[in-house]
Order: sequence, then structure tokens, then C-alpha cells
Amino acid sequence: MTEDATLPPPASGDPARPSDASSAAGERTRATLVRVGLDLFGRKGYDATSTRDIAGAAGVNIAGIAYHFGGKAGLHRACGELVAGFLAERLVALAAGDPERDAALSSDEAATVFEASLTGLARFMLAQPEAEAIARFMVREQMDPSPTFDILYERLIEPRHRRLCFLWARAVGEADPESEAVVVAVSAIFGQVMFFRVGRATALRRLGWETIDETNVEAIVKTLRDNFRAIVAAERSGRAAK
Repeated sequence: MTEDATLPPPASGDPARPSDASSAAGERTRATLVRVGLDLFGRKGYDATSTRDIAGAAGVNIAGIAYHFGGKAGLHRACGELVAGFLAERLVALAAGDPERDAALSSDEAATVFEASLTGLARFMLAQPEAEAIARFMVREQMDPSPTFDILYERLIEPRHRRLCFLWARAVGEADPESEAVVVAVSAIFGQVMFFRVGRATALRRLGWETIDETNVEAIVKTLRDNFRAIVAAERSGRAAK
């Protein structure tokens, strides 16, 4: 991960962290280890990434990992906590939401909030440089979940996915926001975004783009928006015809 990446330092208060590590130097070392760990865990996976690899890339004594995190597992967990906290803070449009406020939304208002969440995620995942390391780490956890996945799922993914399911159901007139059909529909819609992040090499080659710049991001966002609106219209039409 590059030096100018804008991921913030991880939050303090880890029970495995010694009390005297709150100094500025300790904070910098801890933050560096988490950033490097996030990058290497995402690129190589947990098992293939050694504490020696991480310490070397971070320019830190290997003992620093045990000192700050209690070992590799603790560092991996800290990476998950950083990702969960960082995305929760940055993806304002994809907030967990207020159930009472969401329940008062009209179908059109629910569709508007859902669309803003979709396009907000797309703009972040496709345009922000720090999204690459985050995506690699999260894909690893999706393919081979570790205990860290519980942090990502419980703190970040589940509350937002449930809200999106509620918004989708309200937008199209589905009575059960937790039905299998709703969960599949919401997952498939957001999967379009992840193709351009995870399948970036394929997208670039097929489109003849050198990179996904701001103009290309907006072209993708327009297609996502058009697709979403078409699906909503089709769902509403199908229910009205019954």
C-alpha cells in the first residue's frame, strides 16, 4: 500500500495492546503495521503472509507485531476492524439507517435512497485509491472466511445489507424484505459494482480503457443507475399486473 493512502490509523483500545503504546511513535508503528498487513493479507492471503513479511515491508522489528497485536491473528483482526470502521465512516450513503425513518419512506423515496447507496458505493470502490487494498482483503475473507470475517459481517455488511433489502422491498412493493428473492436481488444489483473492482482487468481490456478514471466511473454509474431504474420499473409493473 502506498505511503499516501488515506486510510486512517486504527482505533485505540485494543485489549491486546500495551498501555504505553499510546505514544505518537507507537501509534505510527501500529498504523503502519495495519496498513501493510491489510495490503499483504489481501495480496497473499492469511496463511501465505508471515509476520516477517509484514515487519520487513513495514520497516518494523518483527517483535512489534506481538507487542502491538499479540501476534498475526491480532493484526489480521485489527485490519478487519480498520476496514469496517473506515467504510462505515466514508460510505455515508450506505449507512445502516434509521428503521423508523426508513419505514416512513414512500416507494419512490426508498428507491432514491437505494440508488444513492448503489452509486455511492460505485464511486468509492472504483475511484478511490485505497479501495484496491480494501477490496483485496474483503475478497479474501469472502473466499476463505476467517474469524475476522465476523467483524466485517456483523459491523459492516449485515446491517447495511438488511437495510438495503428493506429499501428494495419498499421500493418495489415486496411484503417480506428478508425473503430469499429480495436478498438475491439486492446482492445481484450490488454485484455489478464489484465486477468493475474485482474484474477490473477484464473490464479494462474489453473496454479498451487504460484505467477507470473519473469519466469512466461516471459512465459505469450511469449504467448502474439505468439498470436499477429499469429493474424497479419491471418489478412494479409485474406486481401491478397480478
